[in-house]
Amino acid sequence: MFSSIILGLLQGLAEFLPISSSGHLVIGKAIFGMSEVGMFFDLMLHVGTLASIFVVFRKKLWKIIVGLIQKDLEQWKYIFYVFIASIPTAMIGLGFKDALEALFINPKAVSAALLFTGVLLFLTRYAKESSHQDLASMNWWKAILTGVVQGIACIPGISRSGSTISSMLFLKVDRKFAGEFSFLMSIPAVGGAALLDFIQWFQCQGAKASLDACQNMDSFSVALLAGMFVAFISGLFALRWLISFVQKGKFYHFSWYLWIIGLLGLFLF
Repeated sequence: MFSSIILGLLQGLAEFLPISSSGHLVIGKAIFGMSEVGMFFDLMLHVGTLASIFVVFRKKLWKIIVGLIQKDLEQWKYIFYVFIASIPTAMIGLGFKDALEALFINPKAVSAALLFTGVLLFLTRYAKESSHQDLASMNWWKAILTGVVQGIACIPGISRSGSTISSMLFLKVDRKFAGEFSFLMSIPAVGGAALLDFIQWFQCQGAKASLDACQNMDSFSVALLAGMFVAFISGLFALRWLISFVQKGKFYHFSWYLWIIGLLGLFLF
């Protein structure tokens, strides 16, 4: 139970801070000796932080829904960008699923990926300000490139929020919009992955539990639910903090932390 709560706290903070929640979960499980915990546990913690996105961005999400109903061109354009960004993410995530899952038991590779994320964040200090604001600074090819980056960020240790926001800053997307879009585009990515895992979880119950794919499929438990709840609560605070951090242009400060953790990980593992 204690380990699940600590991992939930790591997930909630690291999912929205640009320091890679998946990378911290891999290292955290290695430290706590929880190597038997599978991908289902990690994904359910992501569901906990996904819920915090709905809470923090509830007004924006409602505005999008109302806009779609009222045929607001701007809101339809917003959803279109989220949709086309999700396509390369899904292709990478599904196409390289086995290879990506293998990295979740490799703390040394994760540590190296954390160092890479640190370099990426540090370079944002040289990103030029956008000449346009909000949605006007985004277009279809920028959305696709951001989706590709989000797919690559399936590698544990490469921060999803850090890499997608950084890439948008390099593409001269408005800072405020970049932070908002990064988290809203994670909804179909995380939600879709959770749905696939739920389907597999149901298939692994009863007579089909002997399937090879079920060997690392965790079960729902009080500890798992506690971890999800802690991820949700800590995610609320981390998300609000990061939004203000991005707008102030101090995103690159997180690189120092990632370099320290990455080097420690390479040394320890």
